[in-house]
Amino acid sequence: MELRPEDLGAHLARGLAPLYVIWGDEPLAMLEAEDAVRAAALKTGHERTVFTVQGKFDWSVIFGHADNFSLFSRKKLVEIRIPSGKPGVDGSAALARYANSLPADTLSIVSLPGLEWKQTKSKWFEALSARGTVIQSRDVPLEQMPAWIGRRLAANNQQASREALEFLANRLEGNLLAAKQEIDKLSLLLPPGKLSLEDVEQAVTDVSRFEVADIQDAMLAGDAGRCARILDSLRQEGEAVPRVMWQVGATLRLLYKLKSALRQGQPPAAAFKANRIRDKRQSLVQAALKRVSDEKLEAALQTASKIDRQAKGLDGGDPWDEMLRLCLNLR
Repeated sequence: MELRPEDLGAHLARGLAPLYVIWGDEPLAMLEAEDAVRAAALKTGHERTVFTVQGKFDWSVIFGHADNFSLFSRKKLVEIRIPSGKPGVDGSAALARYANSLPADTLSIVSLPGLEWKQTKSKWFEALSARGTVIQSRDVPLEQMPAWIGRRLAANNQQASREALEFLANRLEGNLLAAKQEIDKLSLLLPPGKLSLEDVEQAVTDVSRFEVADIQDAMLAGDAGRCARILDSLRQEGEAVPRVMWQVGATLRLLYKLKSALRQGQPPAAAFKANRIRDKRQSLVQAALKRVSDEKLEAALQTASKIDRQAKGLDGGDPWDEMLRLCLNLR
């Protein structure tokens, strides 16, 4: 069963499914869906275990854990995270087997990044989809951002004028993590009720956000010095790693989508239009496509997965250092 992220709350209020497959490119929707399912499971007495699939992963440990009930708790929450989205031959077979023989008294969450169309037609993903509740996290189109922001404000008992919503949407440029931060900030700085454009303009401070957005153009230009200065500034200001990584990841995903489209014979102009690349950025993107090889891009995507694990405390190392190495390797 497919379920929209915005319908998850009502679904969970009616009861829990045995398996949730949460996947996509939009980090905020992913995090919120995972948090909602996790909170509902823990509230009903499930005991949580997390497996992160990387390297030569031993899939038998998942089956062994599912069959080994603890003395004091028979309800389990098993989270299987596959940051690369590529379980491999053994993993593909294991996931299909797991989906077709879900363990009793166990709620499972399988988390995946954005997948290509062929991956969604694989046997392992189709097996998960057939037995589970599938939630795909999608980017919010720019034209839908004002309404999205309005719904979020309403949850905080605030409303904004159309001009104020459009102002926020234009400033945030589709970055849902940044949008959530600004909406939370407005709830702290301004009282419930109607917010005018002037209220919002005075309350929103966006110096660091614009620097966060600047990392995209610096990466596309291969400007190592500027990348280093931006990252150092953001780090000194206490910027959150996931917010910066949203911009870094968006840049990598854009290059990957464009390279795939061009390999399939799509004209550059059509590919740019499909990915909403404005005229003033096309020269930057074209230069990056010529400069960044497929091997460099693949390595950068793998590094991005590592940074995500570091930010979540699942891997050792400094995510800021890794982000700098990633940007430098795209020169």
